[in-house]
Amino acid sequence: MSPATRAPLMLVPAVPGGNEDPGPPGLDDSSLLAGLKARDPSISKAFYARVRPLVDRTLSRLLGARDNEYEDVAQRALFELVSTINRFRGECPLDAWISIVTARVAYRTIRRRRAERRLFVDEEPQEASQATRSHAGAIAARQAIARVRVELERMNADRAWTFLLHDVYGYDLKEVGQITGVSLSAAQSRLVRGRREIHERIKQDVALSRFLKQSPEDE
Repeated sequence: MSPATRAPLMLVPAVPGGNEDPGPPGLDDSSLLAGLKARDPSISKAFYARVRPLVDRTLSRLLGARDNEYEDVAQRALFELVSTINRFRGECPLDAWISIVTARVAYRTIRRRRAERRLFVDEEPQEASQATRSHAGAIAARQAIARVRVELERMNADRAWTFLLHDVYGYDLKEVGQITGVSLSAAQSRLVRGRREIHERIKQDVALSRFLKQSPEDE
């Protein structure tokens, strides 16, 4: 069957209202991968049960669970996982590959949003409250995050995203390159330049620079 006539979405079962039980995996990764590459529809539930938690974990980090396109992006990630399965050669753990493919879909989605990109998500207030011991400190932390976001928005988008994916979200440089579609050396160059630029921007913002130098104990 040619790629044009395949129906890879048959391997991504619809979950009306999110209430359908996808069922137990029942297959080890080797059997699951073999079934995916053979386009075996009988492994649909096993595939969904195996990858959906990792898709959700990645999207929650990059988009936030309350994102208004969340489920659409999740479905696009599932489609991408199925349609690109032949590219997986086992050079990294399957979990890492699922995360990378999902992050790539999220990256493309956020790039399309341009001005309304969400570089930091709903977890900000919680992180701010954990990083401070007073109501005033929490407000200051939230304001600092907002100022950092503004500076990131003003940066070259590729450098800003490389910085975020590597230093904030914890992807290694090889993974960042795979997510953003560039070579390892290009990702490294973007990271170096992105770090330098955001640090310079923070230095030029006296109030922000002062806040980031404070420790929770100082408050």
